[in-house]
Amino acid sequence: MKYLSFLLCSVLFFPFCLGKESWNRSLSYEDIVEKAKEGSPYYMGLLGIYLRAGEGGCSVNLKAAKQWSEAALKKGHPFGSYNLANLAMLKGDFAEATRFYQDAALLLERKASEGDPIAMYCMGEIDFQVLPTNVSRALDLFHKSADAGYPQAQATIGALYLKGLPGLLERKPEKGVALLSEAVRARSLTARFNLGMAYYNGDGVARNSTKAAQWLQVAEKQNFAEAQYVLGMLLAEGDEDLPKNVNLGISFLNKAAEQGHKLASAYLQKMGINSEYLKAPQNKKEESQVVSLQIEDEKILNEARKYYTGIGKVQNYTKAFSMLLPLAQGGYPEAARLVGLMKLTGKGTEKNPKDAKQWLSVAAQKGDQTAKRMLEQYRSLF
Repeated sequence: MKYLSFLLCSVLFFPFCLGKESWNRSLSYEDIVEKAKEGSPYYMGLLGIYLRAGEGGCSVNLKAAKQWSEAALKKGHPFGSYNLANLAMLKGDFAEATRFYQDAALLLERKASEGDPIAMYCMGEIDFQVLPTNVSRALDLFHKSADAGYPQAQATIGALYLKGLPGLLERKPEKGVALLSEAVRARSLTARFNLGMAYYNGDGVARNSTKAAQWLQVAEKQNFAEAQYVLGMLLAEGDEDLPKNVNLGISFLNKAAEQGHKLASAYLQKMGINSEYLKAPQNKKEESQVVSLQIEDEKILNEARKYYTGIGKVQNYTKAFSMLLPLAQGGYPEAARLVGLMKLTGKGTEKNPKDAKQWLSVAAQKGDQTAKRMLEQYRSLF
């Protein structure tokens, strides 16, 4: 009889038993951490997902995400293998990612059919991006997960509504923004980043670099390398809506590069940035000024002049050079001329006439008349 009772519970009430370990709208990030620490495989895997994706307002921590995912996998939970697949994708190891996705798919599909919002979203992601894809079923799973209130699903289907998918999903920008906004209120990093990218690309909303920078800054604060990369490019290049801020842009690109973001590293190399001259924000107050853009390149240039001349500041050539070089690399003629002069004289940096000529030539080509005169005057020194 005892065996029969156990069997009946397993067969008839198995979904009910699973409901005790299922995501719901009232579950906070702190709740998930506590339950994971208690040893629940479900919440171990869920914590790994949160730490990778920055859900619930937590900072991205890929190392911890991997540790919790491996712990969940050891206990046989598919959230572990699903999240390890995503981590492998971030590294560019597609063979390992495919193996982990395949390991996760069967069990995730079962749990998704039982109505778990996280499992539905995870299975939807696999259907959407892993060959052979099943986009129609993926969209259905995203919708169901979003309807259950899972913010990452709301952020994903919301972003898709902004652009639409021909023959599969009608373009509905207003609905997309509404879903993204709902997910933003739940502190979803996916939603914050997707909204920033919508303004960056003009998908479903009017293109607005300032609004893009505002949302990307929020996402960046959660230690999300992709947001740091895009924000860094946006600030380094500037446009009609967003004043150019090379120094601050470089600092965000460097933060992304330090996390192994290959495109950020390549962008810095393209700019010719040397790591010893990368200027990170000095404090939290300076970081917060990305949105208001109160610290602009012109102000940094003015401060660098003071350190260079010793007027208004104690003369410090090394400090001046560290401030001027990123501006010179960002295309400011005066900064390029001053860097060239410092390379010529060895003030604040190593003396190098060849580099001096290069920087003075850059300034001259951009119309700096003083640089043109210096090239002629010091021709014998090059």
